[in-house]
Amino acid sequence: MKIRTLALLAALTGGGLMAGTVQAQGFVFGTGQPPADAAPAPAGARNAKVETAQRLLARLGLLRETPSGSLTPATQEAIRVFLAQNKLPASSQVNDGLLNSLRRVIWQTQNWSSGNYKGREKLVDAQGLREAQILLGKLDYNAGPLDGTFGPQTQVATEAFQESQGVTVDGLITATVLMNLRRAVNGAGASAKETVRVLNWPDYIDAGVLQDFEKENNIRVVYDIFTSNDDLQARLRAGGTPYDVVFPTANAVPAMAAKGLLGKLDKASLKNLGNIDPRVDATLRAWDKDGSYSLPYMWYTVGIAWNPKLTAKAYPGHAMDSLGNVFDPETARRFQSCGVGVVDSASDVMPLAAIAGGQAKWNGKNSVNAASQVLERLKGIVKVIPTDQYIDALASGKICVAIGFSGDAVQAQAKSRGTVEYRVPTEGGLLAIDAMAVPANAKNRRAAHLFIDYLMRPQVIAKISNSVGFANANLKAGEFMSESIKSNPAVVPSTASLSRSSPIPILSEQDQQDIAQAWGRFSK
Repeated sequence: MKIRTLALLAALTGGGLMAGTVQAQGFVFGTGQPPADAAPAPAGARNAKVETAQRLLARLGLLRETPSGSLTPATQEAIRVFLAQNKLPASSQVNDGLLNSLRRVIWQTQNWSSGNYKGREKLVDAQGLREAQILLGKLDYNAGPLDGTFGPQTQVATEAFQESQGVTVDGLITATVLMNLRRAVNGAGASAKETVRVLNWPDYIDAGVLQDFEKENNIRVVYDIFTSNDDLQARLRAGGTPYDVVFPTANAVPAMAAKGLLGKLDKASLKNLGNIDPRVDATLRAWDKDGSYSLPYMWYTVGIAWNPKLTAKAYPGHAMDSLGNVFDPETARRFQSCGVGVVDSASDVMPLAAIAGGQAKWNGKNSVNAASQVLERLKGIVKVIPTDQYIDALASGKICVAIGFSGDAVQAQAKSRGTVEYRVPTEGGLLAIDAMAVPANAKNRRAAHLFIDYLMRPQVIAKISNSVGFANANLKAGEFMSESIKSNPAVVPSTASLSRSSPIPILSEQDQQDIAQAWGRFSK
């Protein structure tokens, strides 16, 4: 993929931040000088440009408060600091010149100039980028040349689209953004009279299901993603427009309910409640004891995935279904050349690390300490793979062995045409359920329950399972699932494998704090 480099940008700008007006990939950088007739945003009033400036200032670490669109004293101070740091003329005005200067600094300093990257991993390829550029154009967002190159104009157009959708704004083109672009071009929910806001894990829905729900109910689905249970809780605590349906991992439900983040479900309004498998629902009660706050969406195991071709070269004849392949440093080093990793989900990985460290059953601080000691020995050997990049890392062969979710391994199998294997580890794996829940501050509880009820239809949840590779909790869905999915041991493990799997433990507040600290030391 062609990359707009910082050197090119510097050449275009003459090496200075404010060296005139420059066009790169269709994006016109401002001079930073406010137009003579520009009016300052009034203090206390909500203003779209102020909100955008606040978001950009926050990305630069200059503003700590939640973007509100109001020109607060903290925002004014952040603007003053930004202008001073970059030797720009002092101004109290929030205008296009300031926004373009903010975007330019972010472009130059935060890896934008390296392409469509989050960290160091490319999120979509050139073909996906070009499709996104075309779709953005159809929606009247100028994404610059349709060349599959991620430049400033594509970033800005993507941010504008995300803002219009009411979803997380980061300017990156992920699979979810591409899905939402396709849905928008197809007129998804265009004539709907109401909206349901959904917050889910990456790669965890079928786009057709969203569109069918919108058509049937005349309710627009605003679809956003989170990357961890901590991220989910932070979103629910933050200001802004509330979400109506969320999908926490079941072991996170008790703490979220205790913090007042979840509301009780109106199960009497759910016509398809009887389709839930009572065995899965009973397992869910290991976390949500009364079943008041959650219903099962998908269930899965946390175990080990690998690429047999790559691991056979790195360690010929070695059995791959052991935790030691990742958690034993001497063994992990054998796979370092082809990539060994863990998914970036501390609450899923730490209990397995504790098992590898001799703690067969979760025991609070003792287990955290055991897991921490295991992870400490792996620093510099084992990579931490973001949840929204795990599937592609496995499928593309960037990682040859990793700890992660069974359903993600199934999606990687499909993308790699069968070159990925997955097993519950011989020492034991984890059994987990992702739940459907309604936040306590949901604005549209009626639509939330309609959406949850829709997902409990056998044909609907089967379509999702076929798409995402996770087992569902619906008694009647089997006849609508593809044989390749329901017969895959990574989707539905054998009885013996399940007997070695224990439910993901409920983590106390202290556990969560200790895990966050240990994970921070390991992943930085």
